[in-house]
Amino acid sequence: MSEPAELDVLRRHWHPVARSDAIDDGPVGVVMLGRRLVVFRSGGEACVASDRCPHRGSPLSLGSYDGDCLMCPYHGLRYAADGRCVAFPARPDARLPKRLTLDTLRTRECHGLVWACEGEPAADDPPAWGFYDRPDVQAFQIGPVRWDASASRVAENFNDIAHFSTIHRVTFGPSDRPVAPQEVVATDTGFASNISVFQQYRNTLDGSVEEVEAAYRYDFTFPFSSMLTITYPDGEIECIQMTALPESATSSLVFQQSARTNLGGDPLEPWRDFQDAVNDEDRVICEALQPREVSFGLDSSGEVALPTDVFSIAYRRLWKSLCST
Repeated sequence: MSEPAELDVLRRHWHPVARSDAIDDGPVGVVMLGRRLVVFRSGGEACVASDRCPHRGSPLSLGSYDGDCLMCPYHGLRYAADGRCVAFPARPDARLPKRLTLDTLRTRECHGLVWACEGEPAADDPPAWGFYDRPDVQAFQIGPVRWDASASRVAENFNDIAHFSTIHRVTFGPSDRPVAPQEVVATDTGFASNISVFQQYRNTLDGSVEEVEAAYRYDFTFPFSSMLTITYPDGEIECIQMTALPESATSSLVFQQSARTNLGGDPLEPWRDFQDAVNDEDRVICEALQPREVSFGLDSSGEVALPTDVFSIAYRRLWKSLCST
């Protein structure tokens, strides 16, 4: 894992642990900062706890639901939303020790995702991604997909505009042209920026390759959550939201979801396939970056900054300031 100061910072922030629909029929096991967790639903409520039954150490993510309870797959102990063991069917009359309680985490469910925070949250809620919830948009989710890369690499890549004409030349990248100057402004939760970007005007793999100038709005919520709102010349709005669960310093579970106003009434599947292809282009290059194992703040990476790296520079400075307090 990374440095203790960075881990302390990460434990105070919200991280995505599952899609909301992934836990409707049973629990899901994930790893956050090297810790194994179970994500489950109890009485309609999303819950996150250590993925270990205190009785004999069975992974609760292999269990199932019994009414409003999470059932251990080994001896059938039932756990409620607050982590208490409320039933032991093998001996219904047995007095259950107080230590038979799961270590639970703070949990929020919003915008199609379940979020967890291990410590005292630096912010009351996860990122404000309300565009995804609008009734007048077409929306989808991708993944989560495991990337063999640091969550910080995922965040920096999403907010980098200089790689479009190379990494994304097949999908939406424009012909070679200078990148417009970008200004990154600090916000209460991270950073924001507005910039005009040339790109191919398409969101399907067989769409037009004609280039247009679109208005890009980036809203980044520290540590790893990014939202890009694109306004096209015809007025259509596309919103791409990406976040990453830091499993370790070299592995992330990447969640991506998109919503658009869809003025043309286009079908959803080709658009989702297109975005999946874009994500895969990013994944391949992020997994190939060297060195693989760097701190979450990306210190000591041996890299050289260029004028187009305004987000990365601001991001790494923020990491440094948080880790030094």
